[in-house]
Amino acid sequence: MSTEKGKHQKEVQMNKTVNLKRRGSEDADDELLSGGGNLGYFVKSQSANQYTVYLTEDFVEPSYYNNVFNMLLNATELDTATFFVCSGGGRADGLVMLLEALKVTDAHTQAVIIGDAHSAASIFSLHCDSVHVGDNASMLCHNVSYGAIGKGADVAAKVAHTTKTSEKLIRSAYQHFLTEDEIKDMLKGTEIWLDTDEIVTRLKNKAAALAPKTQELELSATIPQVATQTPTKSRKRKT
Repeated sequence: MSTEKGKHQKEVQMNKTVNLKRRGSEDADDELLSGGGNLGYFVKSQSANQYTVYLTEDFVEPSYYNNVFNMLLNATELDTATFFVCSGGGRADGLVMLLEALKVTDAHTQAVIIGDAHSAASIFSLHCDSVHVGDNASMLCHNVSYGAIGKGADVAAKVAHTTKTSEKLIRSAYQHFLTEDEIKDMLKGTEIWLDTDEIVTRLKNKAAALAPKTQELELSATIPQVATQTPTKSRKRKT
């Protein structure tokens, strides 16, 4: 869904791109330059960083992502963080660590699905500001897997808690991407497999649902099957 020019198109020239959300840039401080008694003018200096992260292994323990979390925490609205995704999924706590980083960052985040985006990897990709979909992309959407041991009451409490939290996680990722019936079926155990074209179609549906009703989807002339929209989304500010 991204038709952003310059740094947001940069080196990523994948086949299909869908932009889920976009924010404006933040002006840097202006410097007043005087003209020796004549009319002066302001000069604005800005710097933009482009960060690249490869998510090409299973999601693991949260501490593994400390450096990436810190990078996103300190990034500005002028920065771009690109995540190349080819992963079979993994641990939910590691995923949550990265999702919280996506929430607090001011940078534009984009997921580039170059292969498998299964399970946790699909949830992460759908939380990025834009999603670029390669020709050989594959997405698996399913409910979480977990186990519990201990006393009967403890196991029951653990299952109830995990059921509640996992449903919130799944709905936050797949709302508007999957239908309500598909989400309900997935929560009951159904696996949903999607290829490149199906991913792009559903991303466009999500973009349309998030866009203001008065705004139409724009198709890019440079990248096939691209949809762009600008929903209103409050960002959590760093303190």
